[in-house]
This record gives sequence, structure tokens and C-alpha cells, in this order.
Amino acid sequence: MEKKFQRIEKKYQKSAIIQFKLLASIGTTFSNWIRLLITHKFRIDWQYIPYAILITLVTVLTIPFALLEKLVFTIPIMRTHIKEPIFIMGHMRSGTTYLHYLMSKDDQFSWITTPDAIFPAYSIILDKIIKLIVKLFLPKKRPMDNMHLSEKTAQEEEFAMANLCLYSPYNGAYFPKKLHEFYFKYGFFQNIEKQEYDQWVKNYLYLLKKISFKAKGKQILTKSIVNPGRIPQLLTLFPDGKYIFIVRNPYRIILSSLKLFKRNLFENMSFHKISDEELQNTVLDIAEASFQYYLRDRSLIKKHNLVEIKFEEFVMDPVTHLKGAYQTLRLSGFEKTRPAMEGLVQMYENYQPDKYIIDKALQNKIYKRLKFVFDEFGYDADIDRSLL
Repeated sequence: MEKKFQRIEKKYQKSAIIQFKLLASIGTTFSNWIRLLITHKFRIDWQYIPYAILITLVTVLTIPFALLEKLVFTIPIMRTHIKEPIFIMGHMRSGTTYLHYLMSKDDQFSWITTPDAIFPAYSIILDKIIKLIVKLFLPKKRPMDNMHLSEKTAQEEEFAMANLCLYSPYNGAYFPKKLHEFYFKYGFFQNIEKQEYDQWVKNYLYLLKKISFKAKGKQILTKSIVNPGRIPQLLTLFPDGKYIFIVRNPYRIILSSLKLFKRNLFENMSFHKISDEELQNTVLDIAEASFQYYLRDRSLIKKHNLVEIKFEEFVMDPVTHLKGAYQTLRLSGFEKTRPAMEGLVQMYENYQPDKYIIDKALQNKIYKRLKFVFDEFGYDADIDRSLL
């Protein structure tokens, strides 16, 4: 019986990944898709060619809708004022999604929903159709961690940016041989040309203005695993933005990140393969740089605009931690939204995260590369198996 259940679960996971893959990719624009192919020199393994053709056909069919939305809505969107956003951020697999879900229970905020993230170029003009498509084909849970999904779920802006323009590190996930280059160029802005950076700013502001326009000016609650490396740039755009940084045991985030890329992205969503060693080095390079940038630049944020949270403490009493965050960031309305947050906490009270096994060589490698993170946030170099 147990083996049968495991087979059913595995089949569901595979089905969910395929659904997630289809929805995650077909919402890009034709121009963005072609530029992505050219940038990656059309390095598509033969077995993925039919899928690449499907994306091409879908993006061609949606050209009129993207153009119509630009024609009708660009002016009112660009005239929209963006209130200083709240930036939820942390390294991938640190608990940013759970934190984002909880705060999105507060209806004084707006956020990027699943349709906005998948179809950012025409999410207004085809609003009802897109919501229906997402509702029909979106898996009920995220394949990478079983967090629930729906057409109303809060999503991170980087998904939308990847479908809106070339200048997102997430576009590197489709072509893993370019992931390292894309992440450092468009995530950390290393060796980026001024013209490319200006285009990133233009698209990022357009996206946030569009969300604000749709939400009639509500303060935007964003979530990103890339933004810890972009603090100076974000402060230039939003000098009084508010930041919540969540951190987790480095062993845990690296092991979970490796699983995310290998089993959920590269194995099922990319157009070619890379070796386990290349993946491991890329993940560690990204983690090291992300934490270095954050620790270097966090002092640039006004003291009352930054809250740091340790995931292991946060999950013990999320609502109390959020109450403290609201107070520090001078946000009102916490008591009004507390019952909704408590309801979500109760929904996930039996949630079981994945377990991992780590070999000694990888353990030493992680500790050597991220020792400064262990030291800064008080994590023990010895592995606590309950965290893995």
C-alpha cells in the first residue's frame, strides 16, 4: 500500500511539474522569447524542441493582445504613483513564500498574483480568460515544496520580469549553461551595460506601476530571492521602501536549492543539461554573492525600514513575529488582519518540509564558502539533523 501511494504521489508530482512548466513558460512575449533563444544560441536539446515550438506558437498568437494592452493601458499605467513598496527578501528556500503568503492576508496591500506573474504582458486585457486558464491548469500545490497555489496566490515579481523582458536571472533557468552568467548580470548587476540596466529599470517600474494600477494604488507587497543583491538599486528607486529579510540555516538552503534546480527546474523545465558539479558550484556562488551583497548593503536601509527574521524562530510563532515587524516598519492594521494570518498558520501547522542527507564533502564545502553567514546569524557548523 505504501509503495502504491508513493507511485501515485510521484505521478502527481510529475503531472504538477508539467502543468507548472507549461504555465510558467507560455506567458512570455514573442520578442522576449526570440531574444532569449538568440542569447542562448538556440542551445536546445532535441527532446525539448517540440516544447520550444509550442512556446513559439503561443507567443505568436498572443502578439495582438500584448500590443492592444500596450496601446490602451500604457499611458494610465505610467501615470500611476507607486507607494513605497514592502520588499520581502531572502535567499531561495529561506521561507520567503510562507512569509509572503501570511502578509498577503492583509488586504491593505496589493501583490503580484499568479496570472500577473505568468502573463504580465496582457494580464489586464485578457484578465477573465487568463484567470480561467490558470484556474483550470494550475496545479493545486507548488511542485517544489507543496505550498498551495491558486489564481489568487501571491507570487514573486521575478517570475513576471522573466516573462516581461530578457533582464531576469530566472531566464537562465531554461538554459542552465547560462544560469551563472544570467544570475550575476541581471540579479547582481555585475558587468551589465548601462542600456541593459536602464531597460531593467524601465520594465521593473512598469510592472510595479501596473500592479498598483490594477489595485487602485494599494501599497505593493513584493517578494524576491534576488533582491538581497540589489539593495542600492532599489533604494535609488524607492528611498523609503520597507524591507523584511528572512534567513535560514545555510545547510538547509543549499540542499533545498540544489533539489529545486535539479529536480524541479533543470530536470523538467530546462532545454538542456549541466553536470551536478556545475550546478553545485553555481548554487554556492549565487548564495555566497547574495549574502555578501546583503551584509554589505543592509546598512544603507533606514533602521526603522528593515526587519531581519530567522526562519527557525519565525515558524515557532509567525503571528507574533509579524506583529513585531509591523511595529518596527510602522505599518498599521495588524490587529485587523491577525485572524486571517492565524487561519493560514493553522492551515500549515502539520506541514512537513523535505528531509535531506548531506555527505561530509558537501558539508565542508558549504561551511567553507558560507562561514560568514553561519557566524553572522548564529548558526552552528555542526549539523542539527532536525533542520535537514
